[in-house]
Formats: sequence, structure tokens, C-alpha cells
Amino acid sequence: MKKWIMLEDTIKKFLKREIKQYDDSQDETNNPINYFWRTRIHWLYMLNILNAHYNNEVITKSDLIHKIQVSHITILKYIKETINLGIVTEERSTQDKRKVILKPSSQLISAFEEFFYEETRVLKNLFDERQQD
Repeated sequence: MKKWIMLEDTIKKFLKREIKQYDDSQDETNNPINYFWRTRIHWLYMLNILNAHYNNEVITKSDLIHKIQVSHITILKYIKETINLGIVTEERSTQDKRKVILKPSSQLISAFEEFFYEETRVLKNLFDERQQD
């Protein structure tokens, strides 16, 4: 019974934090990562851009359309929005001028690294609290 109460307390803390984080994510002006909280498609878009960045790979508009499995119009709209907001940059491939390479801005990289650090720290703390009890 005591273990269940400890688990329940941990879950409550986690949920409270997640709700606050989601509420805070409605402010897209101060944190570029908040733009991507809108939908699952937005989130996948960001993850694919960052995955390419951290793996030193190139990702193009066409790649995103195929990876995310959403209409061309939808993903191109999101790409245009993020470029206009300065969250993502685009450049033409030097080898194939038809290809448009997408890269995360330095602000998006910083915001994601801060988000990653905070998420892993919080989860570690919740895990540690549970182990102590």
C-alpha cells in the first residue's frame, strides 16, 4: 500500500508539472520550441529537423513530407511558418539546386537542449525520490 501511495504521489507531481509546461507552451514568443507543441505533426517536424542536425545529416522539404506522412500543403505551411518566425532556416543544395535543405536555428537548438536537460533532470528527480522511499 505504501509503494502505491509513493507511486501515486510521483505521478501527481509529474502530471502537475506537465500541465504547467503545456500551459506555459502557449506563449510562442519567448521559446521557439513552443511553436512545435501545437500538434503531433509539428512535434514530429521538430524532432526530424533536430535529429538530422545532431546526426550531421541533411534534411530537405521533400524528406519531411515522406517522413511525416502528411499532405504537402500542410508540411509546407508549417515549414513556411517556422522560416518566417526564424525558428528554421533554409538553403539551396549546392549539388542539386532543386533541393531545399532545412536547418534548426541556433535559438531552436538552445531551446531544445534546455528542454532536454530539464525533462531528463525532472524525470531523474522523480525516479530518485521514488527510490528513496
